[in-house]
Formats: sequence, structure tokens, C-alpha cells
Amino acid sequence: MILLDRCIRYVYERVYGERFYRCNWDVDLNLTVSDTTFVVCDTETTGLDIKKDEPIAIGALKIRALHLDLSEKFYRLLKPKKLPDRSSIEIHGITPSDLTSVYTQEDVGKDLLNFAKGSVLVGYFFHFDLEMIRKLLKDLCPSIFLPYFIDVLDLYPGEKPSDMESMLSALGIPLSARHSALEDAYMTALIFLKLIKPYEKKKLKAVPLRVL
Repeated sequence: MILLDRCIRYVYERVYGERFYRCNWDVDLNLTVSDTTFVVCDTETTGLDIKKDEPIAIGALKIRALHLDLSEKFYRLLKPKKLPDRSSIEIHGITPSDLTSVYTQEDVGKDLLNFAKGSVLVGYFFHFDLEMIRKLLKDLCPSIFLPYFIDVLDLYPGEKPSDMESMLSALGIPLSARHSALEDAYMTALIFLKLIKPYEKKKLKAVPLRVL
């Protein structure tokens, strides 16, 4: 785990005390990877501006004992303040009409925390998704949301592929024709299960964990 990440999380724990744990949790870094629960997350958004845009869909899948159980899944649509732009609609297919009868941000935030609590999060280029999840949880968290997470890019050996499709191809994983937060979470889970194999018997602290 990056030392700076560990120090920053420690500072927030000390400053906020019990309030820090309203939306954060500890993970036993001495567990083996195979004994750790992981939650693979992906978001769809109103656009690609990390500061201005918002999440409109969140998909997540749970991995226990390095086994992906598709029955343990999470998927929610939520209504943003800003409607998705045309370029993002072309990617994820979520139109303004799809967002008329959806969950509130507060409900989605609470449900996501309940689903993910106690796990290590996993994502592809996860910095973007994490910032979107932080926006979602802003009103629920007295402090910043600082989960332990693994970006599959950090597990990939050698030169990093330019996008998820290239990574899937390099690893011999068939690419899904569908594009949604849940489907992308599934693709990321397949990547993760392939790349985490060398760490299977190692302690979690030996894996490139991050919180920022």
C-alpha cells in the first residue's frame, strides 16, 4: 500500500473519529487475498468532466474466495441535477426518460454502502469512478469516502493497455457487446480474477492497495 495513502487515511481517522466510520470501514490487511471479499464497481455518468458531471448509474458485483457470484449484484439508476449529454448517451444508452422514476441519491448511497461494507473495492481506471461515488455519498459522509481499493491497471504487468477493450483482448477475455455499469463491472471482475491470481496466497498488504 502506498505510504502516502496510508498516512492520509490515518489523519482522517484521527480527525473525524467515530464519524469517519459512518461511510468507511477497516480491512484486515493480514488476510490472504483468497480470504478477502472484493466488490467490483463501475459508474455511468452525465459526461466525462470529473468536476462538473454526476453519476447516473452504478453497478457492482461481489467476489468471495476469488469466486464471482453473479447473484450478489448491485445496480441502481439515479437522477442527476444535470441531464446526460449526447456523447455520454451514445456510450451508455441511458436517456433522460430513463431517469424519471429512479432512486434518490441518498437511497442509492445507503444501499451501496450496505452492499460494499467490509470489502476492498476494485475498478478499472477507478479514480474517476471513485470521485463519482464520493459525489453520491457527499451528504452521507461527515468525512471523505476513503475505501481501500485496487485498480486493475496497477495489477497489469508491463506497459498498460490504452483502454479496457485492449486489456480484455491482451488477456484473452471476450468483450461483451453490451455497455452498462453492471456489464463493465463484470468485465472488470474478469480482468481482476485473472490478474490477481499470482497474489492468491499472499497477504492483502502485499497487493497494490490504494485509498486515493
